[in-house]
Amino acid sequence: MKKKVAIIFFGLTRSLEKNIDSIKENLFNELDKNSIQYDIFIHTYKIYGEYINERTGEYTKNYKNEDVEKLLQPKFFLWDDQKTIEDSINFDNYYKKLGQWTGGKTAKYVKQLIKNMVLALYSKKQITLIFEKEKDNYEFAIIMRPDMFLDNKINIKHSMEQLNENNIIIPKKGWFRGCNDQFVISKPKNIIYYGTLFDDLQPYSEKKSIVSEIYLYDKLKEKNITILPFDIKYHLERYK
Repeated sequence: MKKKVAIIFFGLTRSLEKNIDSIKENLFNELDKNSIQYDIFIHTYKIYGEYINERTGEYTKNYKNEDVEKLLQPKFFLWDDQKTIEDSINFDNYYKKLGQWTGGKTAKYVKQLIKNMVLALYSKKQITLIFEKEKDNYEFAIIMRPDMFLDNKINIKHSMEQLNENNIIIPKKGWFRGCNDQFVISKPKNIIYYGTLFDDLQPYSEKKSIVSEIYLYDKLKEKNITILPFDIKYHLERYK
């Protein structure tokens, strides 16, 4: 049987209703045109009541938990109550090197960044563990955020022709002294490593301040995984 592509979504779906047509047009349809079968995996959080993200200026009194199953028709769908997960994690374990953070921001601001990063990596890990059990059915996989509005078509056939067991494709944008941590295409072995970096974050934070893009770059370098930067244009849709 012809092997397929896994499309793995993680994190909040606060704007999937706005983004879904762009994802269908620029990713799903490109897979269909090349006769490439795909399955969708997703882990997300549900939030009940107020949602605030001071860093991005997002606020809503009543967070809308979108109908993920209707919008994506995933093969595998997991979700957690975000408050329950927040209460289960001791975020102070990740704040040991705040003084080394190079962004010139306040400790409160940096702690919010780190908290968001921890939750994102936790989400990636939960759905990647499901993918790991299914990996033999897939030749390639994509990990991406569900709040990405794709602005151009992804040349999926060309992308896959460039990939081997030792490299990954990420967008050229958003490196911030590290590398883009919002979208990746690779072989299953590298996807599983990339998707379970939650496990390495706490020991890393004992030695070095956490910046998401730098953390990812350091971990890929540690495994000698070559980054192939591709011109993948997108923007993130947030609560206004």
